[in-house]
Amino acid sequence: MITESQKASLLSRMDKLSPQSKALWGRMNVQQMLAHMNDAFKISMGMKEAVDKSNWYTRNVMFPVAVYLLPAWPRSSHTAPEMNQEQDGTHPRDFYTELEFAKKMIDIFNEREQNKLKPHPMFGLLTKQQWSDLLVKHFKHHLTQFGV
Repeated sequence: MITESQKASLLSRMDKLSPQSKALWGRMNVQQMLAHMNDAFKISMGMKEAVDKSNWYTRNVMFPVAVYLLPAWPRSSHTAPEMNQEQDGTHPRDFYTELEFAKKMIDIFNEREQNKLKPHPMFGLLTKQQWSDLLVKHFKHHLTQFGV
């Protein structure tokens, strides 16, 4: 579950984005980043299909290191094709639509039952808490990417 304080922090940072926000690194524009984050939420809840390519190493070594040990993720890290805006990621709508959808996805995710969650494409089947921790860290990474 994404806590109320985590949600408040994410919403506050998202409210500092604008259609003119520029990335400090990477190739995505702000609309693409929001669509990318929305795809991550959709995949977690089965609203977007993703192929589970996880293995023992990605589930048991990469996941805990990436989510719990690294203070920040490396810039321009690779992502699953289903979330990659240059591959199978969802084509972004206008900035305000993507922004408001991202805000709503936090609540929708929080209401989703554990047994309805789907595997992550790289990390496999996760608990709701693991998904929450991953999604929050992922969002923080991209908000930092856009200077907020």
